[in-house]
Amino acid sequence: MGIETAALIAGGLISAGAAVYSGQQQEKMADRAADQAEADAEAARGAAMVEAAKIRKAAKEQRSAAVAALAASGVDVSAGTAEQIQTDIDTRGEEDALTVILSGGNRGRYLEADARLSRMRGGQAATAGYINGGSSLLTSVSAAAKGWKSTGKPVWGGTAADPWYG
Repeated sequence: MGIETAALIAGGLISAGAAVYSGQQQEKMADRAADQAEADAEAARGAAMVEAAKIRKAAKEQRSAAVAALAASGVDVSAGTAEQIQTDIDTRGEEDALTVILSGGNRGRYLEADARLSRMRGGQAATAGYINGGSSLLTSVSAAAKGWKSTGKPVWGGTAADPWYG
């Protein structure tokens, strides 16, 4: 095998290896990004639940303060307008809490979709690396074969007695 042929094949092997390695590294990075997005999704849901609990607590405190103020002014807090005020405070507090939970759930679903997309891109990058690596190998073998065909000599250093010689 001539030096030119050896260099051609070595170059093809290096290119193939680099393409495969690059695809694998991109897949690893995509998996790490997906793991982070999944963790962020869980954190978003957790933060929403904490915020909802704070809103509910604040509504309860506001209701208590309203009841105390109404009672201090001599209003019957178990009927009429006083009862309606308490119901409104409870309802608005719960609506706010549920809105925060819904928003956190939506954010979590968005992040999980992003994680799935990232994993898919990583898989595609790995596949592309293998395809590009194979292509590099085929290109170098093809070029080596062209050299053999044009010179009439085998590129692997064989002789005319070899069954692959021509």
